[in-house]
Amino acid sequence: MLVNFFQYVWRYSRREQLIVLGYVLASLPFYWWSLDVPKRIVNEAIQGGAFTNGHTQARFFEMTLSLPDFLGGGSYQLSDGYMLDQLPYLYALSMLFLALTLINGWFKYVINIRKGVLGERMLRRLRFDLFALVLRFRPEDIRTTKSAEVASMIKDEVDPIGAFFGEAFITPAFLGTQAITAMAFILTQNMWLGLIAFALIAVQGFVIPRLRREQIRLGRERQLESRTLAGRIGEFVDAAPALHAYGVTTHSGADIGKRLGTLFEIRLKLYRRKFAVKYLNNMLAQITPFVFYILGGYLALKGRLDIGQLVAVIAAYRDLPTPIKELIDWDQQRNDVTVKYEQVVAQFSKDVLLPAEPEKAGDPIPADASISVSGLRVVNGRGIVQLDRVTTTLPRPSRIALVGGAGSGRDVLAKVLGRQITDYQGSVTIAGRELGTLTDCDASRSIIYASSEPHILSGSIRDNLLFALRHAVPPVPDGELDARMRFELMEARQTANPLVSPDADWIDYQGVGISGPDELGNAVIEALRVVRGYDDIFRVGIASRLGDDLDDELAARLLEARGAILDHFRERGLLKLVEPFAAGAYNSSASIGENLLFGVPVGSRFAPENLASDNFVRAIISAEALAGPLLAIGLKIVETVADVFQGMAPDNPLRERYSFIDEGDLETLLPALQGNWQDSQRERIPSAVRERLIGYGLMYVEPRHRLNMIDDGLIARVLRARKSFRQFLPASEAGAIEFYDAGRLMPAAPIRDNLLLGRIRYGKMHERSRLLDAVAEVLQQRGLETFVVSKGLDQDAGPGGRLLSPQQRATIQLARLMLRRPDTLILDGALSSFSGSEAHMIMKNICAAMGGRTLIVSQSEEDDVSDFDIVLTFDGAKLIGVARESETSATLVPESSGAAEDDASTPTPQEVGK
Repeated sequence: MLVNFFQYVWRYSRREQLIVLGYVLASLPFYWWSLDVPKRIVNEAIQGGAFTNGHTQARFFEMTLSLPDFLGGGSYQLSDGYMLDQLPYLYALSMLFLALTLINGWFKYVINIRKGVLGERMLRRLRFDLFALVLRFRPEDIRTTKSAEVASMIKDEVDPIGAFFGEAFITPAFLGTQAITAMAFILTQNMWLGLIAFALIAVQGFVIPRLRREQIRLGRERQLESRTLAGRIGEFVDAAPALHAYGVTTHSGADIGKRLGTLFEIRLKLYRRKFAVKYLNNMLAQITPFVFYILGGYLALKGRLDIGQLVAVIAAYRDLPTPIKELIDWDQQRNDVTVKYEQVVAQFSKDVLLPAEPEKAGDPIPADASISVSGLRVVNGRGIVQLDRVTTTLPRPSRIALVGGAGSGRDVLAKVLGRQITDYQGSVTIAGRELGTLTDCDASRSIIYASSEPHILSGSIRDNLLFALRHAVPPVPDGELDARMRFELMEARQTANPLVSPDADWIDYQGVGISGPDELGNAVIEALRVVRGYDDIFRVGIASRLGDDLDDELAARLLEARGAILDHFRERGLLKLVEPFAAGAYNSSASIGENLLFGVPVGSRFAPENLASDNFVRAIISAEALAGPLLAIGLKIVETVADVFQGMAPDNPLRERYSFIDEGDLETLLPALQGNWQDSQRERIPSAVRERLIGYGLMYVEPRHRLNMIDDGLIARVLRARKSFRQFLPASEAGAIEFYDAGRLMPAAPIRDNLLLGRIRYGKMHERSRLLDAVAEVLQQRGLETFVVSKGLDQDAGPGGRLLSPQQRATIQLARLMLRRPDTLILDGALSSFSGSEAHMIMKNICAAMGGRTLIVSQSEEDDVSDFDIVLTFDGAKLIGVARESETSATLVPESSGAAEDDASTPTPQEVGK
């Protein structure tokens, strides 16, 4: 990337710069005329200079260029004009002045618009260039780079640079020519006034930039401190769980506070300097008009300068300080921006970068090409040897185990082969091509590395699964394009940005082994099954909201599946495990509030936490005499929780049963209930507390909370209330709830409730897996499995996957590897998040899925390696043994006891092939 700012600007915006400079030159004659017309209005029209010697008419638009004596004198007539009386002549000159003012304004408008567009295009180019450079950083450089600082530089620090792109050449040309034009005009009117104006402007142009040098230094210091602050804040945000765990948030706040104080001090000095310079600049700008009034007035009184010339000089100088000031500002901005640009480029300039991606992918590496390692030596930044003179050949396809202790050569070799370490001595080649010189495109088709730290992006689980497949660049759109697409394509070309939208279909279906997007859902399901992540996604999907974006055909199939599932349960003897929602029956596995509504709330009005406070629901409760029983249940819940929660561990399952009430609620409620527990005393309970207690009562589920508070009488009242609720629900609120109905779906309800139209009975939760397996079987038979899994894949992963468990993040990484189907897969601790038995089963599935391809796995010394074709054993940084398939069941013996002393102990490709 070009280090010189002006070279970068000129290389990528030369054509547009020249076009705008053409506008600047075209504007100068009109600017000159606009300076000359006020003099003619005063001298010729108002004072009557054009109507002397008995003339009643004068020529309008007679254009004569008069030169002062020091330029040789004389005049040149450019146009004969038109004969007009004095008043029309005044009007015509005034209209001419207005027209010239509008023309000059139009030129400024066009120049500023084009300048702004140019700046934005160059800013877009610069940001993309910097981002592209970051993607070419070696893994070693990425590990020492703070993401928050990089983001801050690309987003914030280059912003003022972007504003200057359009100013770099155009502003000095535009303002400079305007200043020169105005100065030349003043000189043509009176040489002494021109020289005085020039002298004062020269002082202004000499003094102000030197005073601003300290301002520039402070600005640079502010930029560096701001960047450091952004990096530190990013570190603390990432480490927030540890800060809370150790209770050091106060110290972290003190750290940030100190940095903010340092930044404040710098900014305070900067503002003081800035406004001091601004005051001096304004004062110098106002001295010249003062001199003009004194000296110009004296010359006018002495008859050596006419009034029109004086007015024209003052009018011309009125336009002079602004371009001069802006030129001085431009010079300061130039220094500032140049330094910022050089600093940013220096941060993104590395001695070694990964190869740039070619426009067209190279020839694929044969899947059976061996990996040759020769004299491989890795030394870390502290000079510690991590891998010492390893020479071997890894045939493909095969299953290879790298065995050793944590941090030994097994981990380092896996990272070298996975291109996570590129700074090494020796060579690692595949099909005769050095691994470090391969582009990402070529290398990723052959080798993919997975570590114990999965990289999860913000977005859904689906996004994270499929992003590994988005490497098939779609063709550039052509043919009939709408205005929006044509504009986006044109701008992308002008800024060297990618021409294809990220919303296009980038998925490499051929690499997945499918023919198109219709088969992608099944491929995802198969990948999830391999890594044992299917059940988790299916459970999330079936518990997800159905949604109202279903087409009629899918809705009909789901309704048919509802009946088929119940029939399937009946055949398998599972029907008794589900308690259905029946219009005339109370569902004991649902809460009292759910039984009252007999439907699913849409929106927040009838949400469980709002039921007790809703006026309509309270009226129904009161009319059916439910307030007393619900209040009693609420009191019993509070009494039970207050009793049982004392001294109970936070992770006790009993707390989960009463999750709608916490200790903070108890601290509020218990004082208000003191002495009001008995029936006769309950009238004294404050209304707000009564409302909350009734809310608890509405959330009561008998089998779950087991307080024996529901009898046949209460059930009858709830069923009557259900009927009244539906009968008297205002028509305006009909859309606020979806009632249970065997003949229709409920978009606001989970898919599970739509399919079962009931609840799994409490006490039978251990049978949940059998029920869900039966549901999945029916859905699979009816082609609805992908719909449910798709809902599960919509789950948000959160920033960096923070909404997922470590096992879920690891599962996503493994599933996308199975989707990508690389020729060689390197697993370096990628299964460490799972238990031993779970990891063993996943590994068995992966080995089967990778049949006919190469699998390289880092293993501990205690792991069973009998299923591997080749086993490389490491002792620290040394490779001490290589075993082929026939030897992997036996104990590996070092090939030479002198492995730590000389190169002769290092296995050679020939030894591996023996």
